[in-house]
Amino acid sequence: MTYQIEEEMKAQVYIPTADWPTLGEMAEGFEGHKYVSTDFLSGKTVNIRFENGWLIEHRFESSTALNWKILEGEGAGLSATETYEAIEVRPGILFVEFLKPAHQESATLIWKVETGDILAAVSSFHEQAGEKRTQTGFAAAVVDGMPGGSPIRKSSSLAGKRVLYRYSEDDWYEHVYFSAETMAWNCVNGAEKGIADVEKCAYYDVADDLYVLFWTETVMPVESVVVVDLKQMRSIGRFFCWDPKPAQLLHLTFGSKATLLNETHYPKSFEE
Repeated sequence: MTYQIEEEMKAQVYIPTADWPTLGEMAEGFEGHKYVSTDFLSGKTVNIRFENGWLIEHRFESSTALNWKILEGEGAGLSATETYEAIEVRPGILFVEFLKPAHQESATLIWKVETGDILAAVSSFHEQAGEKRTQTGFAAAVVDGMPGGSPIRKSSSLAGKRVLYRYSEDDWYEHVYFSAETMAWNCVNGAEKGIADVEKCAYYDVADDLYVLFWTETVMPVESVVVVDLKQMRSIGRFFCWDPKPAQLLHLTFGSKATLLNETHYPKSFEE
């Protein structure tokens, strides 16, 4: 199997962007290796205080229904009920994801339950050169009444690593993390087979061998937030996209099985 894929990769040719599949076609089957959802938050109400001054009540009415209300800060009084998904990536560490359709936003919370520390990522759309593009803002937060003190900080921890992600039996992508803000992806097998690009990215440390990976795509309007676990060799994440060909919003969560292919270490000097 490995030999066959290696030979097929050698035969791949350059594919111009005009011939790339739609984002919907690309994402088909990406749920093949997702984590199982948890009902840990069901019935709980928490107030989350963000570093930008927001205090937002999150009332988890069931294992899938979330009501949020801005109590303090810009937009105070706004509220809505959304469908959410919660996944326990490790004991006491949650990945919570929900779409806010009325605002065309995607909100992701990476949450340390014991301390109440949260890293929030909110993706939305904006106009750039007459095109609809994506953008993401990050903010630290702490659950009211919890001690905090263990924030999820930006890092360069993934730099130098090359990881293969298998989202399904057919959809395989490799990532090469060049530096703290630059990565490349390459579709080894699947709808985007033969397509690759270099993107701006960011990494955050959550726990030992557990990271948040963010990247924004250059060609397609895509923002991705992924929790990468190189201890369990898994990942869970979400895409928030504007698919220009059908002209529609695309939002989905996905999971993968991961393989660390290699790790690059440069010589300390040119003489070595």
